[in-house]
Amino acid sequence: MKHLVRSLFVALIGSFSAFGQTNLCSITITPSDTTICPGDSVHVVATANLINSNQSFNFNGSVLPPGWSAGGASTFSAPCGANPSNTPYYWASTSTGVPNITTAAFDISCGGYISFDMVYSVQGGASPCEGPDQLNEGVALQYSNDGGATWITIIYYVPDGTTSPTILTGTTSVAFGPTAFTTWNTYNIQIPPGAQTSNTQFRWYQPTSSGGCCDNWGLDNIFINASGAPCGSTAVLDWSNGMGDTTNYWVVPYGDTTFTCDVYDTAGNYQCTSLPVTIHLYHDVLNYNLQDYAYSYCPTTNPSVQVTNISGSIPPYSVNWTDIPSTNNPQSLSTGGAEHDTITYHVTISDGCGFTRQDSVILIVNKLLNIDSLIPYDASACLNDGAVVAYVSGITAVNNQPMYSWHGPGATNPSFVNSTVWTNRSPGWYYFMVSDDVCTDRDSVQINIKNPPTAMISANPLAGCAPFNVAFENNSQNATHYHWDFGDGNTLNVNDLSTQNHTYSGDAQIMLIAYDDSNCSDTTYVSVTVQTCGCTDPMAVNYDPNAVANDGSCSYPQPIFNVPNIFTPNGDGENDFFEFTVTNYSNIEFQIVNRWGNPVFSGSGLNPKWDGKVNGVLSADGVYFVTYKITSIKGDKQVEGQTFVHLIR
Repeated sequence: MKHLVRSLFVALIGSFSAFGQTNLCSITITPSDTTICPGDSVHVVATANLINSNQSFNFNGSVLPPGWSAGGASTFSAPCGANPSNTPYYWASTSTGVPNITTAAFDISCGGYISFDMVYSVQGGASPCEGPDQLNEGVALQYSNDGGATWITIIYYVPDGTTSPTILTGTTSVAFGPTAFTTWNTYNIQIPPGAQTSNTQFRWYQPTSSGGCCDNWGLDNIFINASGAPCGSTAVLDWSNGMGDTTNYWVVPYGDTTFTCDVYDTAGNYQCTSLPVTIHLYHDVLNYNLQDYAYSYCPTTNPSVQVTNISGSIPPYSVNWTDIPSTNNPQSLSTGGAEHDTITYHVTISDGCGFTRQDSVILIVNKLLNIDSLIPYDASACLNDGAVVAYVSGITAVNNQPMYSWHGPGATNPSFVNSTVWTNRSPGWYYFMVSDDVCTDRDSVQINIKNPPTAMISANPLAGCAPFNVAFENNSQNATHYHWDFGDGNTLNVNDLSTQNHTYSGDAQIMLIAYDDSNCSDTTYVSVTVQTCGCTDPMAVNYDPNAVANDGSCSYPQPIFNVPNIFTPNGDGENDFFEFTVTNYSNIEFQIVNRWGNPVFSGSGLNPKWDGKVNGVLSADGVYFVTYKITSIKGDKQVEGQTFVHLIR
């Protein structure tokens, strides 16, 4: 239950005389709450008094009431216009002394209020109607419990129309023309606990003035609305809600409730009625404002949302973010570090009556700033000619350009800023960062080393007889152009891998330099040798034992042979076979037929021979015809012929 308003309700009955009033009545009703929640109880307390006589005063008789006193110059008339009752009033003049007016002593031990009418003149008016303007020229309401020896300030009316709990000092002018105090008003001041004694005086006291011409003010219709002990013993209460004669009770309203209380004396005579007291019962009409969506354009930015304009119910209000959890209002909503996400945050809003509302805010995370790609350009093996290029989108830079920065190679190496391109880089890892008005994004990329050029040659042949031609195959890799030095004073620059042919008459060392597009290079060498050439075949007639390479000059002899014309295959070990005697040959082939043309023998090889037999049977004596073919040592020539032979048994 929330205490919103505590009200004091006072009703009075009576009429003023010249100096006082009799049969005055007051009643104060104080409910513990005037605005409650369903089911709450209210404690109602009433304080009723039949006021002592001689506690209501005016100056209609143009004199002070008995027991009162005044300081400074004062008059009882209407020197500066009529008051609301169009009667004489007390008017303070500063022509002599410090203006003040002091009451008699009263028994006000039961507490209550003091009521009075007061007015300040407007500053700058004509005397005696010139008002106070400095901080120290106001009027203080004070009380004393010791016969005026000590005075305690209840309230100080500052000339600018405000109040202070203490008397202000200083001569600063604060009033310039009309203020809240420059028209007649009625002031009701609660008597503080320290003043609630059986011997209390009040006074209205002006601590200083600018002179006899100035700083005038007036007072009238003073009512000491308080009584002494025994408090309330002479008052009988009658409540309109049927609660009878009681000064306090508890009630549980089920709706808006209004009631009054009548006051009687002990003889049953009606004295006064309180002002109506209303207890308002709140219903569930809780209202508020909360945005439906919150937006974050960077994972590190947590937007703040707030439930505002909570109304229609009793505070205190509470806001509970159930997903976080948190009771902060405003509340920051975490993106969770996501670059793109949709997150729903639920919230419960409660009031002092326990009425609640469920709501939610959808957080849309949409990181705009983005490093789309980092492109590396590899470095050559011999040069720091690598580069990195960043492509960035979604930049938000209203007042400033985005800030770019590079670090590398490696995260702690020197940096380069304010560009998306960094050239002349060595191999390694490079780290890029971009920041705009909203966010920061980071990424990294590696520059590799290009495959270096590799020079490779194959030569065919590596040696030869002078002059001889050599074919050079360029098998280089990762190169774009080449320099040949053929070792005999001849050079050549080419842009392809074409085969190079060159003729040599002496030994030489050939150099090939392969370059890539950054002019990084690699060099290789190959040697060719002129050999001692001649006939290397020992079977040739011009064989050269010192030659290491055959120059094709070998010359071979013709076959020399002898064919016998008689043989005697009688087994005596002499001339038993028909065979050729041959030199300078590689093969002998011959066929033998008898005189009737029938084949009797055929042989070939290095030494074929006939033993005179046919199928194991010795042939008959007679003449046999021979056809032969003799192949030279090289095999490139043949000698053919025919002859006959006599077989004699």
